[in-house]
Amino acid sequence: MTKPVFEIGDLVIKTYGRNPAKVIRKVTWNDNYYCRYEHSGACFEASARELKLYDTPDEEVMAETKTLYSFQKEDKTVGYGSHIGTNSSNQYLIEEKGTNTIHVFDPKDLEEVLPYTFSATMNGKETHYIASPGSLKKGDYLLYTSGSQPMIAVVTAVDTKNKAARTKFKGLRLMAEPI
Repeated sequence: MTKPVFEIGDLVIKTYGRNPAKVIRKVTWNDNYYCRYEHSGACFEASARELKLYDTPDEEVMAETKTLYSFQKEDKTVGYGSHIGTNSSNQYLIEEKGTNTIHVFDPKDLEEVLPYTFSATMNGKETHYIASPGSLKKGDYLLYTSGSQPMIAVVTAVDTKNKAARTKFKGLRLMAEPI
């Protein structure tokens, strides 16, 4: 059995993992590679037998995750739909959810539907999380309990409308009083 050989820039995944990483350097004296996760930027070293090439999702799967837009209909109600094409005037063709009706809108008249998100700084790194509207405000202190050690985070912004936020914050909001 020949060992896999990866090139710098290849997108790989750990054989037991789920998150893709990019090969950034090969260690010359052994069969290891330095890689950087696409989602977090964290780096790791792994042997060639611990890695495999990452297969990008096929177009069928990608089609299932279309961007959802909200828009105002002629009767002044709010509708939701997906972009299915663009006409010759650069207007979006939107297929309304539930009715399959096609509407035509200027892109400026559409609002992308995103989860409510906030950003928090922890150990000098800013990360975005999904939250419930109104549950936090800028400057709140949080206790992050998901890692191996609890850490303090500070909310730096709310309602950030960040597409990259994928998880809820695991922890507690701290109530502080001056001493």
